[in-house]
Amino acid sequence: MATITLNRPNKHNALTGEMMEDFVSILSEMNNRSDVRVLLLTGAGEKSFCSGADLGGMSENNEQHILNYKAHVTKYKNCLLAIHQLKKPIIAAVNGYALAGGLGIAAVCDITFANESALFGAPEINVGLWGMMISAPLIHTIGSKKTYELFYTGKKVNALEAKEMGLVNAVYPDSELMGEVTQFARQLAKRNPTALTLGREAMQMIQGMDYEKSLNYLRDQVVILGETEDSKEGMNAFLEKREPIWNGR
Repeated sequence: MATITLNRPNKHNALTGEMMEDFVSILSEMNNRSDVRVLLLTGAGEKSFCSGADLGGMSENNEQHILNYKAHVTKYKNCLLAIHQLKKPIIAAVNGYALAGGLGIAAVCDITFANESALFGAPEINVGLWGMMISAPLIHTIGSKKTYELFYTGKKVNALEAKEMGLVNAVYPDSELMGEVTQFARQLAKRNPTALTLGREAMQMIQGMDYEKSLNYLRDQVVILGETEDSKEGMNAFLEKREPIWNGR
């Protein structure tokens, strides 16, 4: 297991261009490390998970501003895409505010846990904007109705409300969040890494796919997974009543 921490607590862990580039680079590195099977993503400090992309100084209305703005948003897009295309499970531990782009990151992670102080929202409409980029992960995670509600109102919802709408898997007391999430991640890391990789990829591939086509695709993936060394090891270990030894193949 590896923990990635968004570390800018004095600015509510708002994402600078450099942070987003580093984040994508780190995810790529973690993908290639055989000793890391699960990723845990959280924010530094006690107030915020992530308040989104830092758009300070982006108020000028000129051509250079537009180019800079597009480049900044592209870096955020790359963050969402890098999480989506991971070969390993990623768990979000939301400790405080998850707003705008931070909400999108919380939504795109495979599993999201939150503490009781967490607040989620898409406040862009309050300043005349719209959460364009985060629409994709939110609609997939909570559906269009709830996404419209968040975007139209700009309101913040607490952790329990976020759980009810399907954005959060579980809510823990503030002092227990990291302990609970770490324990969950360590248990997940004991699972067949090949099954986790192929299974996650299959889940991503069938999104939006025709139903019969998805069943045909998944049938083929069952066969592929069953022929891997790790799957055979898992079955042998079960029959021999011993712990499996995974090799990532």
